[in-house]
Amino acid sequence: MLQSFYLNATAPNWKALVMDNYKTVMPLTQSSKLNIKYLHQPPFTSQLGIYGDATKKEVEEIEAILTKNYKFIEIEQNAYTKFQKNVKDKLTYIIDYKKGYKFNDNTKRNVSKANKLNCKISEVVDLESVIKLAKSKIIPWLKKEHKVSEAHCLLFLKLITNAFHEQALKCFVTVDEKGAPQALGYFIYNDFHAVFLKGMSFHKKDNNGSMHLLMNYAINYFETKVKLFDFGGGAAAGIATFYKGLGGKELKYQLLKINQLPWPLKMIKK
Repeated sequence: MLQSFYLNATAPNWKALVMDNYKTVMPLTQSSKLNIKYLHQPPFTSQLGIYGDATKKEVEEIEAILTKNYKFIEIEQNAYTKFQKNVKDKLTYIIDYKKGYKFNDNTKRNVSKANKLNCKISEVVDLESVIKLAKSKIIPWLKKEHKVSEAHCLLFLKLITNAFHEQALKCFVTVDEKGAPQALGYFIYNDFHAVFLKGMSFHKKDNNGSMHLLMNYAINYFETKVKLFDFGGGAAAGIATFYKGLGGKELKYQLLKINQLPWPLKMIKK
């Protein structure tokens, strides 16, 4: 999923490690502080890592290059990258369309509830409305519920703008029978992969099934367009239950963390 437009938004100073005439490529989301170079996980970016066919020896060579050039590394790898040390497992949830998927009974009930309330899905097709919805709904939610900084919120707006111009963004809204928005979801995709970027229900207490209906629509929409639907994470129990109810299957990937900072910085960034 990490096309250049994506990292241009979320990690403007990124570089790339290229091996064997582009047979293997690894994005390097680098920054520096106090003249110390480090690799960090950009906001709204689920997986980085090595892309292409890398042998075990090449992975070891890449790790040696990273540790030589960066004092601190904390980046999520894609599911196909396998470092042998300095890693821990994380979870996301995906639908592999080739293997099929199945909603659980709770998901079916919520989709049915939204349909009975005459909720419908509308696609937002102009950039002005895409940004307006993000500013009025997603950004306040990110700040309040997830303590996302203003700077990172601006990166989110840049990301969806870039994706829109690349024709790689879908924005779906659930509306009630009066046309009032009930839920919102942003998805970024290419020919292989669709990722649920961010989304929310506006009336969680009422639980009218609007978010289930939206995700049902998105999953069906992308079924003929991509091979994988990625829910974009899901370590929290409540979110994991929601994704599993929509047919998501666990997919493990690695977090690579290497701390070579001088003392006392090393203790601060344990």
